[in-house]
Formats: sequence, structure tokens, C-alpha cells
Amino acid sequence: MSQFRVTSKESLLTSSRQLLWISTGLVLSLYYSSLTAAEPQSVRGNTPLQLALKPEQVSKDKSKQQSPPQRPPKVEILQTIAEGAVHDVELHRVTVTGTARTVEGKPLKNAEIYLTSENWGFSRNFNPLRGKTRTDATGYFELKDIQLLVTRERPNPIPKQAEARFAVFGTCAGYGFTWHASCRYRPAVRPQGTEISDKNTQETARAFYLNEPIQVDLTFDRPAKLQGLIMDKQGRPLPHTKVQLGLIDSLRNPKSSGTWSCQFLGNENQPVKTPVAFSAIRLLPAELRETYTNADGYYEFTQLRRDTSYLTNIDPGPAFDPWHLRIATAEKVMDQNRREIPVGYDGLLSHEFVAPRLVNVQITHEKTGQPVSDVLVTAHPARQQRRGGIQSRSDSQGNARLQLLPGEYKLIAEPAPNQPFCFQSGKLAVSEKTDEVVHPLKLKPAAIVILKAVNAETGKPIPNVSFNYETDSSSRPLPVSTQTVFVDYPQTNAAGEIQVFVVPGKKRFVVAEPLTLAQAEASRGELLQLKGGEVTKVRFELTPPQFLPAHLVQREFKPNPNHIFPAELQIKWHAQSELAQQTPLRITTDRLLLSRKPIDTRALLKELRALPPDQVPDIDRLLMKYQSDQLVWSKLILTSERNHFREDHFYSPKPGRPQIVDFEGKPVPDSIQLYTGWDSLAYHIGNNQADAYQERRRWLHLGTVKDLCEWPYLQRIRRTASGKLNLEKPDVKISKSDKTTTYETASSARTRRYVIDNQTGCVLESSYGADLENPDRIDLYFAPTTYPGGLILPRAHLSWNMYRGKLRMLTVYLVKNVEVFSQMPADAFAVSLPAGATLVDYRSVSLAEARSGRRRPEQHIFSAPISDFAAYLQRHPPKIHQQDNQLQPGMPAPELKPAQWVTSEGKSGPPDLKGKVVLIEFWGTRCGPCLSQLPEVRTAARYYADQPFVLIGMHDSYINISDLQKFAQKENLKYQLAIDRPATEKGWFGETMRQYDIHGIPKAAVIDQQGNIAFVGYFKEALKTVDRLLKKETSSQ
Repeated sequence: MSQFRVTSKESLLTSSRQLLWISTGLVLSLYYSSLTAAEPQSVRGNTPLQLALKPEQVSKDKSKQQSPPQRPPKVEILQTIAEGAVHDVELHRVTVTGTARTVEGKPLKNAEIYLTSENWGFSRNFNPLRGKTRTDATGYFELKDIQLLVTRERPNPIPKQAEARFAVFGTCAGYGFTWHASCRYRPAVRPQGTEISDKNTQETARAFYLNEPIQVDLTFDRPAKLQGLIMDKQGRPLPHTKVQLGLIDSLRNPKSSGTWSCQFLGNENQPVKTPVAFSAIRLLPAELRETYTNADGYYEFTQLRRDTSYLTNIDPGPAFDPWHLRIATAEKVMDQNRREIPVGYDGLLSHEFVAPRLVNVQITHEKTGQPVSDVLVTAHPARQQRRGGIQSRSDSQGNARLQLLPGEYKLIAEPAPNQPFCFQSGKLAVSEKTDEVVHPLKLKPAAIVILKAVNAETGKPIPNVSFNYETDSSSRPLPVSTQTVFVDYPQTNAAGEIQVFVVPGKKRFVVAEPLTLAQAEASRGELLQLKGGEVTKVRFELTPPQFLPAHLVQREFKPNPNHIFPAELQIKWHAQSELAQQTPLRITTDRLLLSRKPIDTRALLKELRALPPDQVPDIDRLLMKYQSDQLVWSKLILTSERNHFREDHFYSPKPGRPQIVDFEGKPVPDSIQLYTGWDSLAYHIGNNQADAYQERRRWLHLGTVKDLCEWPYLQRIRRTASGKLNLEKPDVKISKSDKTTTYETASSARTRRYVIDNQTGCVLESSYGADLENPDRIDLYFAPTTYPGGLILPRAHLSWNMYRGKLRMLTVYLVKNVEVFSQMPADAFAVSLPAGATLVDYRSVSLAEARSGRRRPEQHIFSAPISDFAAYLQRHPPKIHQQDNQLQPGMPAPELKPAQWVTSEGKSGPPDLKGKVVLIEFWGTRCGPCLSQLPEVRTAARYYADQPFVLIGMHDSYINISDLQKFAQKENLKYQLAIDRPATEKGWFGETMRQYDIHGIPKAAVIDQQGNIAFVGYFKEALKTVDRLLKKETSSQ
């Protein structure tokens, strides 16, 4: 509900029910300087205060900050493509000057001027605020010796110019904050024409090039103001409601830096063709764009820029639905297609929120009626994500109290692991007409099954056996769990038994591991009818089959007599490898990564080798001695048992970013990776995305206990230069001391060294290279420690590798805690997901299909938290796609028969495609990603214009010739266009798109010179195919 009304602050504070809007003020002319405006460079007046910030280095010593800073180098190379980086990254020293004036043209004194980098993503510790200063009495400012971050991207395949994108903005008391359009600095000589990768000639003209003065002026106007009252529909004020303008929190991903949209719209005196975006709003002082309501629900802003559009968020708290909208500090919005709400220069924005209702879920035993405590209850909204009030645990009386907004919910009840109840779901409706809801929920008892494995010949129990189960409706094997909420992969104990809780119904239990028993004749049980609350015992009498290969049934390890290591050491290593594989472990470590730092590794290694190997070295002191950057440690938790591995990674928190916690108050890891033995699961809080793959992803490193220790692989097969097996024992140099033994083997290219701890057999050093004083790769281990069960782990591990004589990556692990379990906790491998997480399910899509864009994985956004990712996937099996006749490379391309060929001039005839490389871009004018990709498409058309190449923009069938022609003229589309025919089947954008198997746009297809399909998928990958085909033709001529 919204209303307009002229009022005052006093009347606002006494009003309890009315929602008010006010829009008053005068339209004042704005003077907006262009990038090329000339201003005499002057340093008269007061010397401006300036702060020049270097990446990853901010001194905390105030006395040092007051001393004149040392002038940075003209160019500082941070990383290069040649060294393995994604792109070249450099710091270029520049000086930026300008003048700050009011709209009347008067100089503005003591305005704060900021310069920020827009080339983000180089490093987590890179400070985008590159400089700050203050104007003098003439309004002049100078940002001297600023280091701009310049990136040089590798051709993909079209080359792009190196450039630094930066922004300049300012604040001043009594004025609205202001900014200049984003600027570009290119460290090259200005070209005679247009840069090939620029969208148009204006981009090249507006950029600053090498040795050109960089001058950016700012214009300040009187401020726009905004105030309002925030209440609920019962007339109660909502204190501490967050109000954000321009930069708002992400509802789906609260860990992110948020979503921004802040644009100067222009006015009659300062018209602009397109709104001028404020890309640096994240670095604007927070008090200018964010505030909270007071106890009366009142808020206000006093230094907004006039005639500006702001993305707005008003959020009373996690139990409410926040109000998202766009406002404009203008009397009216001139562009009728924009959806901003004009509030004027002195406006009022108030709102009434629907308040959550108290919902009491009463949980009882279905059969006895007794209350059940410690049950986690989660309400999943049917249509919208909710952040709070949707989870609760039942108390001793069985009451779980929720705060829910009116609507429909899916209610999930999850009993504790030791409770013999079923995971349960049901429906819940909350009406607007009631303030409190009581909802009874009866928990169904689970069937209790005791699985026992014994040796069929001896009758002795068999430990370490795991089981799957099948149902009467599906033969799909699923892992047995001890309870119904989490997937916990249990094994039989020393008595050969597992007790599990399962959902009642018909079940068949099947031996899953070890493989020797999974192939046994009696490994598949009978189909049983299981009843809730009853105990069923299932006995498996197993005998390993005789037909299995010898390497599967061989249990005794036999040392290799031709190995360089003695037999007793091989036996010890094998035993430790088995312990590391089988022992239920949870290891907490601190991890440090240093990439491409100028460290003297030779001197560092010499110092490390001199340290006592039974003590943990002072890593911070050592590394700070060889490099000056602040060390950023992260916490890594590794959980493993048999072939189940989990890695939880907690990065060092960024200032101002919230720490996300789950319902129990536990911090949520920044990233989680899990291999279940069947599926690979990954979650990253940075984009709040969870990925599921139906196999282990070898390209995705999953941390395990093997990252902390080294037990050399002893069965490696060595071959001679001719390829024959080399069964001879290699030459080895052995040297012994009181505490260690060193083994060295050498080839013509490099030497390998192992240093072994005599007491524990632990590897203390593993290195190889042409020069072992500065090897290509080295692993150092310190303080080997024996844990319960006999497992030996070092408490510190340092490793690094070199590339062309320079450090590529240095990694440090410091073990902080090791937990050895007799049986893993039920939730040890349970990956909980927060509300708003996006599931990307690749289980029914191959990785090749997903990468090329041929088939998209299934996606789903969770409206409420999920307790166990693996259990959710188990309850929601992958969809099986019907195999269709997909086009494959080498197949003849379907003939192009659009409804009409079009150019920016109107109708046209078909282009000549014979003997040419053809790139078809499937798109539509109503497709946002398609429009975002247009600059790349235009660039490709220009880049390959003089080659045997045709670019066709195949529009979907939902447009007419006139509209497409007008759009082509507006967007300067000079290449061939076409309108597709309507599809002969439902569910397609057009008939050509159906023939090319295009399920979604934008997509691209490439046809080679012989008229065959060369590629179908994403446009960027299509460009690489085009480039390869054209170069192949050139080289053959």
C-alpha cells in the first residue's frame, strides 16, 4: 500500500497507519564535464591530502604514513601469461588531475576525491581504492603516482587491448555525492582508427593513452534528501530496519558484496544519451548509501545525488520479505520505459510490511502420542525464499516454534540420529487472518534393521562390510544409512553388525563393499516387508568367489625386492597407507597459499633444512623474512573414511562481509567438496551454488589426508627407454645419520631425493630437480606424530614448485587438531546448504555437453536450508533425458531456410556461403544475455570481415522485419541477419534452432568450408573454432 502526501517529520512520527510519499523541490541545472575537458594544471593553494595505496600493503604505522611515500616504479609486473597466469597483470604509475566545481561553476574546496580500480578479481587482498585526496581552494586536485591495475587478456581468439578501468568520485559536506563516468587507461600509443575490440569509435576516443594527460573533472550539486517511516500492517514501528540505496544485499547470497545499480539519469540542463552508472558505489562511504530506522521506524538520507536512479532495499529482518524497488531522486522519469518511482529532491518513502505469524508445530509419536523432542522442523516456502523464522528444534514438550509469513509451506521434520523415526514431509498453510497457528505433526516410526555379515565357512563375524538397498519399485542401489536424515556410509563393527533405521516398506539389502564379498553368491538378500517400530534381523553368510582376479583377493603385502627402499620400510609405508585410507578421520589445518611471489627459494630451503625435523617451524617468521606481503591463512577441515572424502574450506573473512552461520550458530564453510564414492558434490558460498556430478571429477582437487603426508607408491612400474619393463634395482646413494636416512637416485635430467625419519619411517623431504639446492619440486614434513590406531601424520607440510626458475606456488599446511573416530558421526559427510542456494545438477548431463552448452544441467533454488546435500540428491534422482539425434562435428549442416533474410537496410537475399566459414549466432532481442553478447558479436564481424567468413544473426521466430531492422540500425549491426521460421514442434524458438538442437539462447554454431558442422555451443568457444578453421585454410594455401 502506497500513498502520496505532503507532510513533515513531526507528522511522520505521529502517524501510525498511513504510507506517505512526497516529491518536492526545484529542478537545478547540472554541469557535467566530459572526459576530454581541458583544465590548466595548477598546484596553487593548499597542498592536497593524498593517500596512494599499493596492493596488499597498508601500513598500520601512522608515523610511516606521514612520511613522504617512496615513489613506485613506472611499471610493476605482478603476473604473466607466460608464467601460467590467466592474464597479464601489471601496475602502471599514472597521475590523475581534475577540478571540482558546483553546478554554478564555482570551485569547491575540501571535497574528498576518490580513485578506484574497476579491474577487480586479481587478488583477494587487492585494494581497489587506489588513491584519495582533497581539493584546494581552487577546486583543483591531484592524485599523483597512482598505481592503476592493467590487465592484458590473452586472445580469445580476438585480441584485446591492455587497459586499466578506473572511476573517480567525490563527496563534500552540503552537497550530494557525485561521480564521473568510468575511465580507461591504455598503456599504448593512440591508434589512428578504432580499437578492434571496442564497441564503437566513442570508446577509443574517450580512453586515455600512453603519455596523455589524465584529467577528470567533477561537478557537485545540492543534495537530494529522502526520509520515511517503516511499520508493519498493525501500525507498529519496525526499528533497526536496514534501508539501502544503490548497493543492496543479495537475498540469495548474503556472503556476496551485493547487487548494485546507481545511475545518473540527466536532466534538461544536463542531458545524457544513456544513464551514467556509478560503478564504484561499493567504495562510497557506507553512511551515504545505507542507514537503519530508529525506535520510531524513522530513517533519512541527506547527501544523495539529484536526478539519479537507485536500486533500493528496505529490510526489517530475516523473518520478513524485504521490499525491493527502484527510486529516482527526480520530479519525474523522462524515459517511460524505466520503472523508477520518482521521489523528488526532498522526498518521502514509507512502507508497511506484513508481519510474520507465530506457528507452533506440535510433534508427537504417531502411535503413542508422546511428545518428541530434538526434532528439526523446517518450513520451505512454496514460491519465495525465506531467511529466518523457518527453522526450529522441538523442545521437551515437542513444540517447535516458527515465525512464518502467510502462505503455503512444505514442512520437513528431521529426527535426531539416535531417534528411530522417519524423515517426514507434509504441507502447512498460514492464513493472513490469524496471528497464531498450532499445527500437529505425528512422527512415523522407522523400521529397525540389524544387518549381520558372517563367514559362511567359519561362522565368524566379518567387520568393515557396507550395504546398499533396493526397493520393490526400483533396482537403483542406494547406500544404507544408520538413520533416515543423513547419508553416513556405515560399516559392520567387530561383531559384523550394523543397526540402521529405514523407511518402512519393501526393501532388499545388498553387500556393497568390499568387492570380494559384493560378488559372493549370497550377497543379495531377499525382498523384505519392513514395518515401522519393529526390529528385523538380516544375516548374510558370505564366501568370497573363486573367479575374482588375484589382485582383488590378495591381502598380504609383499615388498618389492628391486625397490630402492628396504623391505621393512616398504611394509611400514604400506601399513600407513592402509591406515590413512581406512581410519575415520577429521583433521583441522591452517593452510597458506603464496602464488608467484619473488621469494629466494634457495635461501629459504637452506634455512628450512637446518631446522630440527621433529619440531613445527615458525612459518610466519620465516616467510616474512623472504617476502613482505601480509600472510593470509585459511582453515581447512579434511574428513575421510575409505573412499569418502570431504574438504571444508574457511577463507580469511573480508572486512565488512558477514560471517554466515547455520541454524545451530555454526559458521558455514566458504567452500565444501565431497566425494561420496558415487557422486562428486561441491558447494561455494561465493555464488551460493551447489554442483552435483555423477562421478569423481579428477580436474577438481579434493583435499585428503594425502595432502598432509607422503607414503611413496611402491608398485610403480619402471620401463626402459625402449619401453620394456625394467626389473633391475636402480642405482641409489644412501647416507645415514642418527635421526634420518637419505636416498638419492639420479638420471641424466634430474635427481630425486627422499629423507626418511629413522624412528617413524615418515618422509621428511621429497624433492627432485636438476639442482637439489633449488629443486623444481619439494615437499618438507615436520614433527611426525603418532595418533590412536597407529596412524602417523606430520604436523607441518611445506611444498613449492618452480617454473622457469621462479616460484609458481608455495603451500603450507599446519595441523591443528586430529580426531580419530571408532565410528564416524552420522552427519560427518552431511553438507548443509543455506536458503537461496542454487543446485546445478550435472548427473544427467555429460561435462562435455555442459561446457559446450549443448545441454543445460537441471537447476533449482532452495527456498529454505537443506540439512544434507547427498540425502536430498538421493531423494531426488537425476532425470533421464531421452536420447535425441544431436548434431555432431563432421555431420552435414542442416540447410539454412529462415523465414526472411534481413540487414539493417531491410530485406535481403541469402548470403553466399560456399567455401566459407559460417558462424551462426542464435539470439533474440528480448533475451538479456543475447543483448549483453552483442558487442562481442559486432567485434567478431569486424575482425573477420576481410576473410572468407560469414556471420549470421539468426533471430528467433517471434519478431517482424520492421522491428528487427530498426533494432539493427539502433545497435549498428552491419552483419547478415535472419528471422527464423516458426518451429514445427512445440518448445523451440524456431525451426532452424530445432534442426540445430538449440534448446536455449544465446548459442552459436559453426559450419566449416565443406558445409559440415564444426561446433555447436557457446559463442566464445565458437570463435575459437572459427579462428582455427580460418588459420587452417590460410596455412594450406
